[in-house]
Amino acid sequence: MNKLIVYAKDIMTYFNSEFAVSQLNGNKELLCRLLTKFNTDYANAPQDMQKKCANSQFDSASLLVHTIKGVAGNLGMLHLYEHAKILEEKCKKGKANPTEIEEFGDTLTATIRATEHFIKTEGTYQEAVPDDANNSQSLQSLESVLTKNQFIPAEELAQYMQNLTMSAAQKDELLLAIQQLNYEAALTLLRSAVK
Repeated sequence: MNKLIVYAKDIMTYFNSEFAVSQLNGNKELLCRLLTKFNTDYANAPQDMQKKCANSQFDSASLLVHTIKGVAGNLGMLHLYEHAKILEEKCKKGKANPTEIEEFGDTLTATIRATEHFIKTEGTYQEAVPDDANNSQSLQSLESVLTKNQFIPAEELAQYMQNLTMSAAQKDELLLAIQQLNYEAALTLLRSAVK
């Protein structure tokens, strides 16, 4: 079989770009920004998980995997999503072992490599660091939406998360509260993060 075809199939195994683009209504620029942010925020996730599990912080490890699973499912990273789903359950039960986390890390690394290929070939690479104007505007807009208890579509939520200047852990906690429709807790997290 042609090496190029094998390479293309390998990339599709880890990242379905057509699905991801359709999730964002064809907005490749936004997708590239989200992928860049994902790659930056979670490149060291397997090492973080190893530490958390070694210290019996399975709830924290489970939350990290849950967040990765959510992004992976929404952005066409099916193999990573499936792997995260299995590992999340093991973390919840306190039964994740170093070998399983290492295998998850291999899947994550392959996924990041596939998304980086997409970013490079699309030529719309974006800096992951938001500017202060975007942060302020996103903060006010998100706070307004949460105050009104309005549902936030996935692409809007991804845009808010991209533009907020918060630590990855704070974003994970905020994202989880919003995904669980616990807007009161999300507002508290949002307001405490910007003080």
